[in-house]
Amino acid sequence: MESQLLQYTAEQVKKLLNPDSAHDAAVVGEGLTLYTQNVVETSSQGDEWIQAEVYDVERYQVKLELLFPQNGRCTCGANFICRHQLALFFSHYSEIASVTEWIEEWQQSKKPSPLPIQKASEVFAKKAQEASGLAKDYFAYKEFVAHTFHETVESELHAPAYLLDGHIQQYLQEVKAKAPIESEWKMLYHFTTLFCTFLHTLPLLNSYSKNTQVVRTFYTFATDLTEELYEMVQPLSRQARPFAFDPFIEGLKADVVTLLDNHPLLTYERIDLYREIWAFLFSNSTWRKEELERVTQKLNQLERDTEERNTYTIAAIHLSVLENDDDRATAWLQELDAAACPYLFYWLQSLQQMRPLPFIEFAITHVRTFLANLEDYYERVDFVRTFTRPISQWCYKSKRLDLLEKFYRVTLPHSYWNYANFLFEQKQYKKWVEMHIYSDISIDLISTELIKEVTSEEPALILPLYYHAVQEKVSLKNRSAYKQAVRYLKKMRTIYKKLKQEETFERYMNYVTSSTKRLRAFQEELKRGKLIDG
Repeated sequence: MESQLLQYTAEQVKKLLNPDSAHDAAVVGEGLTLYTQNVVETSSQGDEWIQAEVYDVERYQVKLELLFPQNGRCTCGANFICRHQLALFFSHYSEIASVTEWIEEWQQSKKPSPLPIQKASEVFAKKAQEASGLAKDYFAYKEFVAHTFHETVESELHAPAYLLDGHIQQYLQEVKAKAPIESEWKMLYHFTTLFCTFLHTLPLLNSYSKNTQVVRTFYTFATDLTEELYEMVQPLSRQARPFAFDPFIEGLKADVVTLLDNHPLLTYERIDLYREIWAFLFSNSTWRKEELERVTQKLNQLERDTEERNTYTIAAIHLSVLENDDDRATAWLQELDAAACPYLFYWLQSLQQMRPLPFIEFAITHVRTFLANLEDYYERVDFVRTFTRPISQWCYKSKRLDLLEKFYRVTLPHSYWNYANFLFEQKQYKKWVEMHIYSDISIDLISTELIKEVTSEEPALILPLYYHAVQEKVSLKNRSAYKQAVRYLKKMRTIYKKLKQEETFERYMNYVTSSTKRLRAFQEELKRGKLIDG
């Protein structure tokens, strides 16, 4: 097994190091020298790693990762495979194969193709470009991503699924290594390469849909990419743009439209990224109108009640909102159904003044159906909590508390505490009490301060809560609950006395006494509490 693993490591190191790179060639040469000097002392070894001490003027602690050599470590501080890791690799590889043959194969692995005759100026220009990294060109970045992704990730899909994450990390390191030095170009490079990478993951999710491990790995990778891209859009839009950026934006614009294509997975992530890019990065009104026209033409070709049509409808709404055509956006909104509720949050959060109104009304109309289709209780609670913040902010600001109350009502019981606080704040004590009883909330769970305030302002309204509480406690049929019921009855007696309705309380006590005469323990507690004669 160790022999096979070392052979695998040998092949990986060949791929990771480029014989055409002066730096990589120097690292291999220095590693070979250290190996021949016999300065490697292995200290420990695991199933997938080897640790050693390498003496090179001073002593370095080295760890070689056999499955993913690029993830190895060395106290020399190198970010990638260093000469000390290579010395350790050669030391162990020499036990199963020839190090000299490995180096010869590595040197021949990327033979340079014959170059045509070039002018000296062209040669110097090319050398300068190679020294500074990739050409600053959208299509050069895109081609580099396609080639590297294929070589590092796609070509390894036949390997065990648990190795995929390592290949993905290797790919990201290779992409990061080619980033421009100039700060104004670096963010654009990272956004472009990550976006192109995301587009490459989508077909893989479809192709390997039956392979659970592969799909899980790429799904996690793709969602991480969309989150990172989303976070980069606004900072990138605020960055000063040289004219040289224009071709990049044009290239991105042509590829961003593919986010609306009919992929079965990551629909929400794709649409959200599309909306954020068009909201901040593509701010040109002419571009937005052209894209809206394209989306509208596509909608005219699509059948109703399909996921793809819903996707394009959301795009049409968004572009209409960005162009301040609220009437058109509202008209498109009417085509959607309850399944579109999650997409409302983006607009509720970003729109100002009176503009969120159609989206709030849509949510109130459809949210009950949407919640009913969610199987997980905590998902429903989280959804309601997430939507409550932007809706409540707008309703308070616009003095449309009637809409907020409607939203709370249609989302019960998941909006229970928010609705309770709202009713109390509005001094709608009768509704507040009724909601507690309807929701079967024990009086023990309600703040004592709130009970006192209602009792002080409108004491008659609090009585139904105590009636409900007494009935609940007596039904438990245990001594502790009976004592609690007696405490509630005493509070009721105080309230009725304040209302000068002692006779009403006496009639109620007669009913309680007669209906519970077989519950001797409860009768004893009533006597002990001096609510009935002993």
